[in-house]
Amino acid sequence: MTTYPLSEPATIHLVDASGDVTADVIGQGTLEDCVELVAGLSADRRKAITIRMNDLDLQFGPKDVGDLLNFLHDEGAGLSNNEIIEIKNNEP
Repeated sequence: MTTYPLSEPATIHLVDASGDVTADVIGQGTLEDCVELVAGLSADRRKAITIRMNDLDLQFGPKDVGDLLNFLHDEGAGLSNNEIIEIKNNEP
């Protein structure tokens, strides 16, 4: 099962023609926010970005972002933090 840190802070950077990540930032938010922003970009523009996690040594290049978009489209939202707490509090 694939797990993504959707609620963790991330930053969208441009990638230059050689594939190197630039300092140019085009968006920030949680990973889920960033993926939603990228979903609104053209396919050509998506090929020129990467999403870097702010607090984790993890980044998602163009192919990875495509996989994330598919994952979020195919998977349900899952349980919210409040729903998890409610279940935990109701355990015997």
